[in-house]
Amino acid sequence: QRWQHFVLAASFIALAWTGFALKFPDSFVAHSLGSYEPFRRWTHRIAGVVLLLVGAYHLGYVTVSREGRRLVKDMMPRLKDARDAAGNARRLAGLGGVKPKFGRFGYAEKMEYWAVAWGTVIMGVTGLAIWFQIPVTQFLPRWAVDVATTIHFYEAILACLAILVWHLYHVIFDPDVYPLNRAVLDGRVSREWLEEEHPLDPALAGAEPEAAARGAAAPKAPAHNGEDAGTKHAQL
Repeated sequence: QRWQHFVLAASFIALAWTGFALKFPDSFVAHSLGSYEPFRRWTHRIAGVVLLLVGAYHLGYVTVSREGRRLVKDMMPRLKDARDAAGNARRLAGLGGVKPKFGRFGYAEKMEYWAVAWGTVIMGVTGLAIWFQIPVTQFLPRWAVDVATTIHFYEAILACLAILVWHLYHVIFDPDVYPLNRAVLDGRVSREWLEEEHPLDPALAGAEPEAAARGAAAPKAPAHNGEDAGTKHAQL
């Protein structure tokens, strides 16, 4: 999962930089890549292919592997997520209430995960339509490419804003994890952080998620004397 995240992040950054360089050829972003536009264009296309390949690999991963299937199961939206989001909104607005208790993933992480999945499909389809616009217009009207171009551009802006405003705060600037949530590097978080942010995570009790879902009794978690518990926690 960590290397998938790394390839995803690298391809996203390359796509954002080269994409805005192509859209705004007189900007400093374009000038940073030199004056040779074919370089920007092909770098953008190669990064797009890499994004689609890692997306296809992830689809296979969540279909075939046991951990992948568990990941999707834990990422599935539930009614509790809606209640948690509403309760958190009331609490942050100063209207009372307590902080919701999350399992392995909270509603914010689930929203991010499915937004990436949906965004990859949208950007992939529209990007390929723009790249292969001559073959596309043999089957669809010319305006379909114009629509794809518009969707591609505004989805890119939305994705960049989501990363800059939401994701980077949660994994870097949040005081609880600053300067970095190290799960992205080694797949582990401290036991203290996990108890605070995801108290319902079955990993705290040493139980398999299936057992916790059935309400089976789980052994007590071992003491760690304040040291890093090394609890595995997915960060995709």
